[in-house]
Amino acid sequence: EHLQQFFVRHVFKLEQEEYDLESIDWLHIEFTDNQDALDMIANKPMNIISLIDEESKFPKGTDTTMLHKLNSQHKLNSNYIPPKNNHETQFGINHFAGVVYYESQGFLEKNRDTLHGDIIQLVHSSRNKFIKQIFQADVAMGAETRKRSPTLSSQFKRSLELLMRTLGACQPFFVRCIKPNEFKKPMLFDRLLCVRQLRYSGMMETIRIRRAGYPIRYSFVEFVERYRVLLPGVKPAYKQDDLRGTCQRMAEAVLGTHDDWQIGKTKIFLKDHHDMLLEVERDKAITDRVILLQKVIRGFKDRSNFLKLKNAATLIQRHWRGHNCRRNYELLRLGFLRLQALHRSR
Repeated sequence: EHLQQFFVRHVFKLEQEEYDLESIDWLHIEFTDNQDALDMIANKPMNIISLIDEESKFPKGTDTTMLHKLNSQHKLNSNYIPPKNNHETQFGINHFAGVVYYESQGFLEKNRDTLHGDIIQLVHSSRNKFIKQIFQADVAMGAETRKRSPTLSSQFKRSLELLMRTLGACQPFFVRCIKPNEFKKPMLFDRLLCVRQLRYSGMMETIRIRRAGYPIRYSFVEFVERYRVLLPGVKPAYKQDDLRGTCQRMAEAVLGTHDDWQIGKTKIFLKDHHDMLLEVERDKAITDRVILLQKVIRGFKDRSNFLKLKNAATLIQRHWRGHNCRRNYELLRLGFLRLQALHRSR
């Protein structure tokens, strides 16, 4: 019941509460809420578990007195099914999965979860160290202490509360498992059994709310920062004065004005196909910009390499021409010196 309520709260209650808070145009979907049954079992004062625990602590408490208290306290509750007469020992609870009948005989003994005194004495006299270690806590407790020890139902309740706190701090994803048949046989499909499981687990309502609802939602800041690349001239979110209007312009430009998306007070609500379209367009826009950036960088790199080669070629040409000029000058100078020497020798 706790896990079903956790599922109902996240899939139906919180979902529709958010639509109301954001003023989304939404037709509420009816669903089966097991909160009343859960309150009767464990939450409200004088719930079934607390009554069983209370009766377990009374020395004179019996299964009959426990059943009488349950009947007197919850007989008017629609989720509780009392015995048909004073001789019956069964009571029923209308769980979300259907009615379950419980046999009250032996309830208190199982709930107290205490070892019989003879067993304690036997373990105490045992020479096996391993056996003594297993029952060390039970042997050390006295009779009165064992009576005051936590009952089985209270231990289970605390363990379940710890589990629910852990789950409440997480981002839940639900996987529903359906039994195909009651005989654990392969290749055997019981249609009525599967339909019944789908109905009581809330899967029909879940499908309706998923089809009619908006599973994808972004805050205005998130939407602008993620998809502003799709609309030229859109400034970053921190520079925006009207984030809601900017989100609306962006959504209309990409998704169209008449498509089934809505803008709330602080968020934009989308369908799955909207998110897919936005992601595809965003990928294209980013790819185009990456290609442009690559083109600019490669052009800059090639121009830089060309200028380096050009400067290197110019330097080589300068040195080579200087070398040629100096060599030619030296040849001319030597030629003139020979002519001068020949002329002077006459």
